[in-house]
Amino acid sequence: MNNEPLYFLPHENGFKGKILDDFLASGYYRMQHLIFTTFHTTLEPGKESIPVFWLRTEVKKIRENKAALAIRKKCLSFTVTCKKAEITTELEELYRLYKNHVDFSASATCWDYLHLDEFDNPYDSRMIEVRDGNCLIAAGFFDLGKNAIAGILNFYHPTYYKFSLGKFLILQKIDYALANGIQYYYTGYISTEITKFDYKLFPDITAIEVYLPVEKTWLPFALLGKEKLKDYYRNQP
Repeated sequence: MNNEPLYFLPHENGFKGKILDDFLASGYYRMQHLIFTTFHTTLEPGKESIPVFWLRTEVKKIRENKAALAIRKKCLSFTVTCKKAEITTELEELYRLYKNHVDFSASATCWDYLHLDEFDNPYDSRMIEVRDGNCLIAAGFFDLGKNAIAGILNFYHPTYYKFSLGKFLILQKIDYALANGIQYYYTGYISTEITKFDYKLFPDITAIEVYLPVEKTWLPFALLGKEKLKDYYRNQP
């Protein structure tokens, strides 16, 4: 496997529709206005790299677990809106509160996380807003293809952490995919060495597939699990 990340600059027609579907199906993902793939990552400068594997969820196969149903119940009083993505002052303030709350490094602003000033946005991006009354308490971004969506960013007001709003936003993206006849929800990568990204196995591990980069194919994650994936990575040249 190639140990160096591979990047593509925006296509003339952007990364939209079937173009995005094809990249996602080949183990690529968004990084600002670029699209890239990698099979390892370094979480902090000076740390050793760790293996990663790309995931996707086949939304029609999902049978939500008790945790998902409990989150939906807790969030019943909130208002959810899905619309074209935009960066507002209100949104940036929510991102600032979230960034100051979490214990990992993040981009300085929501704009910086999503955009590069050198290129126009090549994605068909949507956002989900969650409000408690008039107060914006959570936001989630995803990119739209033809038969797939790619979850890009979720953040929430720290005061509402008990409501599991990050997972609630995952459920809302799944709802969008189901309502629009979209087959796949790409959630990014997981690592065999740490649990930081394991939330992407929510809400139903049996509906999730993992990408094997040598064979260039997707297999059920539950069939392999982290231990077999760890051996797979170790045995590659």
